[in-house]
Amino acid sequence: MHPNILKIQENIEPLRQQIINHKVYSAISELEDLQVFMEHHIYAVWDFMSLLKALQINLTCTTLPWFPVGDAVTRQLINEIVAGEESDVDADGKIKSHFELYLDAMAQCGANVLPVKNFLSSLQKGRDFDMAFELAQVPQAARDFVKATFDTINSGKTHLQAASFTFGREDLIPKMFNTIV
Repeated sequence: MHPNILKIQENIEPLRQQIINHKVYSAISELEDLQVFMEHHIYAVWDFMSLLKALQINLTCTTLPWFPVGDAVTRQLINEIVAGEESDVDADGKIKSHFELYLDAMAQCGANVLPVKNFLSSLQKGRDFDMAFELAQVPQAARDFVKATFDTINSGKTHLQAASFTFGREDLIPKMFNTIV
């Protein structure tokens, strides 16, 4: 592994451990706890996809006409991740995104999916984030998280997007869920 990556990992390890061992995971002991967690966490699932799509836009060609853009290995990696996230298979063999699978899981456990659906509907209608947050009554912690992600996306700095995705999401998420399970 590249020495710079090792240095980054070393520097962020205390923060990673704080997230992995956060008390919120041990607080999930009842169905209602899980519902509340999911009603907040769904926004992180959604903005994960937005961050990934920003990387796809910046590191591959997503316009017409098509041209080979950037490094072929990077293109393959990003496109494989996108394909996996956008087109997984549920228990019934239906193809769904991980976001849609999470919504299904929320519905199965009785969590309220209406706010996130209203949030996305507002964005699709052209409303800005603040208005969409208000109309959908998105929890403040979720708003702050999404805003931070979109600050990174809107920076246009691919290296920041890649670092956020790699070190703050893709590498971290499995360890967080191991703590819950």
